[in-house]
Amino acid sequence: MPEGSGKSMETRDWLLSLQGRGWGTTLDGMRQAMQKLGNPQNDLKAIHVAGTNGKGSVCAFASAILQAAGLKVGLYTSPHLMDIRERIMINNRKIGEKALAEITVRARDILEGDKTLIATRLTFFEFVTAIGMMHFVEKDVDAAVIEVGFGGRLDATNVLPSSVAVITQIGLDHTEYLGNTIGAIAAEKAGIIKENCGVVSSAGDHSATDVIRKRALALRCTLVENGKDFLVRNIRASLSGTSFDYQGARDLPNMRTNLLGRHQAENAVTAIAACDELAHREGFEITDRQIEEGLQKVHWPGRLDVVSREPLTILDCGHNPPAIGRLVDSLSDLGVNPDTVIYASSKDKDYGTSSSILFPKAKRLILTKYGAPRSIEPEILAQLPSARGKPVFLSSGIAEALDISKDITPKDEVVLIVGSVFLVGDTLSWLRFGKKADFSLAGL
Repeated sequence: MPEGSGKSMETRDWLLSLQGRGWGTTLDGMRQAMQKLGNPQNDLKAIHVAGTNGKGSVCAFASAILQAAGLKVGLYTSPHLMDIRERIMINNRKIGEKALAEITVRARDILEGDKTLIATRLTFFEFVTAIGMMHFVEKDVDAAVIEVGFGGRLDATNVLPSSVAVITQIGLDHTEYLGNTIGAIAAEKAGIIKENCGVVSSAGDHSATDVIRKRALALRCTLVENGKDFLVRNIRASLSGTSFDYQGARDLPNMRTNLLGRHQAENAVTAIAACDELAHREGFEITDRQIEEGLQKVHWPGRLDVVSREPLTILDCGHNPPAIGRLVDSLSDLGVNPDTVIYASSKDKDYGTSSSILFPKAKRLILTKYGAPRSIEPEILAQLPSARGKPVFLSSGIAEALDISKDITPKDEVVLIVGSVFLVGDTLSWLRFGKKADFSLAGL
């Protein structure tokens, strides 16, 4: 059967339909499901990554480094940009359509065989997490890099007995679920720390760091902290890439990645420390040259991603105030001003604060929405105080927004498309395939 046809597409549609089940609020159903599926997560040697911002990039860096070391690496991330299969990858290759269909049907049959199970009502994210871990074990990966979807303590990925737990920068996001202080949010993220595991922390904020230290100490973990046990120096950022020096368990001068922005140097050193911790615990060997090779080969679309040169057009997945703040700082470091900003946001995000950081930098605004119900209407965005006093254009979707930007942006200026992972996914899908991305309700 050709990829993307027949039963494969029916299975994909069934998976996406699970988004209507909302979010998981306990781990009971997930634990029950994994037990019925044979607890494949227990066979994974894994780096488990939580945090508010940067966790996807850290995962991409870690996966690339481990691959450069000759390992077969499973990478589980969310959300996807264009295709659900992006979530489950082995050595940079998406799970095949037929493989996705087969493992979905097999897991569904096992779980739905007993109607008394809580696991028969797994959410979309829980189910995809389960089949992702099954796939990695069945394909005999040497290591897995697993990104938390939401929070940490109650996230579906937290059935994983991780070898190394990584906490990236902590900021205020999802406050209605995770708490309205940095310390409370850090406690939820630190829920992925298990007894005797390795912990790598780049949390940044002192209150977050204190929470992580206390949990690591209580669970007899090895703790490695950014700024104390490893650090980044001499960051050089340009539109051709980012260079930096790493100091930690090893010293690595003149490291380079094609990913743009000073924050990517911070993400890269976090990934290096995590890979070193995993190698120490699991008996892997990673050379300096392999780290250098991995950093140079990493590809992570939609993160300060240049997709056109005339005009210079940049995509970024920043969707909360800390991420928008880092984005603005990174663009300034690069000597780039976002003349035309195309912006969309989810209803549950702090778009008021994000816009107050971003909009003053723009000459003109194109306010739009992405192709899912969580997107806020552009007319509401147009009423924000930060949108006043400059030209504002409204569009019904990214295709129209791109057309408007071509008409109003001189070729020597810059277009920035930002505000939601789903907006970036829609943009990439329209640019590459002329269609909207593969999501319906825009769940994790």
